[in-house]
Amino acid sequence: MVVKTTLKALLLLAIFAKIATSTAQGQMQVYGLWHCYTDACSWASVPDMTLFDTNNHWIIDRGDGHPSVNVVVLSFVNPVKLMNLTTDSGDVNGIPIGMNTAVVNYFQSKGVRVMMSIGGISYTKDWTKALGTNPAQLGINAANAAKQFNVGMEIDYEKSSNPNLTGLQQFVTAYRSVVPYDAT
Repeated sequence: MVVKTTLKALLLLAIFAKIATSTAQGQMQVYGLWHCYTDACSWASVPDMTLFDTNNHWIIDRGDGHPSVNVVVLSFVNPVKLMNLTTDSGDVNGIPIGMNTAVVNYFQSKGVRVMMSIGGISYTKDWTKALGTNPAQLGINAANAAKQFNVGMEIDYEKSSNPNLTGLQQFVTAYRSVVPYDAT
């Protein structure tokens, strides 16, 4: 099926990981994609869900009623806006208005897990600012958003030279204080 130009999606390579539990469960296979919507990944407008389905139906139905992937990563959330819980014309509490419950439910209703990606190459400076300002608040706000939308959060921190690993650890620790690690 041809991907419409309004959809910018990068198919991830299949990632194979063993689930670390006390009982052997075999391998879990993850087939996912990053989803940028129609506006260069800003998600700054609310999708028309009829058009959204037209452009994205291939994701939830590969032609046999089964989804093409098992995880969709909605890209991207600005870390500074999330840290500050910014509400403006394109965001509510730091989450782009296009990343709403209708979009999340669209995928989850077909058994596709959803994550929101914080960062990306366009937000490298914003990551630097957030991690240097209040990484714990960013982590708490990210966790609260994850709980609100019933999604996971992906860290897309692309600062390769002199990354703020201390701030990143504070972010993760704060996130996990609200959303504990779950191996399942």
